[in-house]
Amino acid sequence: MKKISILFIALIALFSASCDKDFETVNTDPNNPVAVPAHLLLGSIVRVNQNAIYGMQQGGDMGMCWAQHVSKVQYNDEEKYIPRRGAIDGIWNTLYASVIADSQSMYTLAESEGNTNLQGVSLILQANGFQILTDLYGPIPYTEFNKSGNLKPVYDSQEVVYDGIIDLLTQADALLASGSGDIPASSDLVYGGDVTKWRKLANSLKFKALMRISKVKNVNTQLQALVNSGKLMSSNSDSAQISYLAAQPDANPIYETIVYGTRAEYKMSSVLVSKLESLNDSRLNVFAALNNDDEFVGNIPGEENPGNYNGFSSLGSFYLNPKLPGVILSNAQVQFLLAEAANEGYISGGSEAATTYYNNGINANFTFNGIGALAATYITQGNVILGNQADSRQKIAEQSWIALFGQGFEAWTEWRRTGYPVLSPVVGAAESSIPSRLYYNSQEISLNKVNYQAAAAALTGGDKLTSPLWWMN
Repeated sequence: MKKISILFIALIALFSASCDKDFETVNTDPNNPVAVPAHLLLGSIVRVNQNAIYGMQQGGDMGMCWAQHVSKVQYNDEEKYIPRRGAIDGIWNTLYASVIADSQSMYTLAESEGNTNLQGVSLILQANGFQILTDLYGPIPYTEFNKSGNLKPVYDSQEVVYDGIIDLLTQADALLASGSGDIPASSDLVYGGDVTKWRKLANSLKFKALMRISKVKNVNTQLQALVNSGKLMSSNSDSAQISYLAAQPDANPIYETIVYGTRAEYKMSSVLVSKLESLNDSRLNVFAALNNDDEFVGNIPGEENPGNYNGFSSLGSFYLNPKLPGVILSNAQVQFLLAEAANEGYISGGSEAATTYYNNGINANFTFNGIGALAATYITQGNVILGNQADSRQKIAEQSWIALFGQGFEAWTEWRRTGYPVLSPVVGAAESSIPSRLYYNSQEISLNKVNYQAAAAALTGGDKLTSPLWWMN
């Protein structure tokens, strides 16, 4: 009996050894690789980022409406500064989980591949995501975000976050300059694999970040160094934008809501229509459609006119096109930032340089809107030509505000920074002033309570829509 037991055990051992031989090779599915190539994450990250900020329940209701580019004739609680917490939470969750965290994963994969170009791109996407978040909310988790085992990250001050953003973009440029590894065109929805243009985006985003904090921090040396580098956007071919497709769910979110979703309550704002008419600005014909009386008529922000949908101008066909590009950063915006920097003396060139950059910005935006030939006459108008420093400050800011039409959050953010044009709270507003930020993610109140409370206490006024941000001081 003992001999039989020993033989049985020996047979089992032999069988086990045979089964274990090359186990990992035999049981590896070649169609489901363990390691994902870094570049396969790129397209999704960019698309998710743009969908989050272009969504009409986000960048429309709380961006285009608060910048008073658009007004809703019905269902306009958000326009009256009563935003939905779910929409606000969605921006926070999406940018952290599906943009920044995925970009960090792309960086790790690219590093293992020795692909410094994709590492640089991942840092650009992280920096852009963090800037959107801090510009919308204020102090945010940055240094401790996505750290292993830390489910309750601290909220860093906006100054710390901005220092980090600028450092990320500096690192990105250096990695892209070293030039190792490919960016497959099939995965790059922004530049089709053009590393030179990614470098221009890194430096132009850095210029934008520095200008955003220029009222609270001396950044003149850094701004001038970027100008001297020659690595900033200088033509519309440098603009960072993604192309949407002709049908949902891959169409521009503005089209998907207003046209496909039949949400016709979104109309032009009377504020923007009046401004464009006062400037004899041909972009009105692109931004807006005629109403039933063949007139351009904007709705007064905050007023409800549910029985008169056809009495007001909807957005023009260019902006309701499913293939309307989703802009990350445009050459026009960069040119206006350069004009402002020159006008304020942050960079060299004075009023002459300011005028050149300003005219470049107008030309760039007219071209984007398909009417580039009309810009030459427009910039010679007396009410468009720059005057003294104060006059130029206002005109540069207002032209930038106009050029950001369609980019809801960015238009609202730049208005918060410059204060131009002068806007008043909407009719029936729930707040005494136009919001200066969004509420924090409601989940943070319970899941990260101590750090949430510290961040709210750091804001003048607390976690309120009207609490000013650091760079607004």
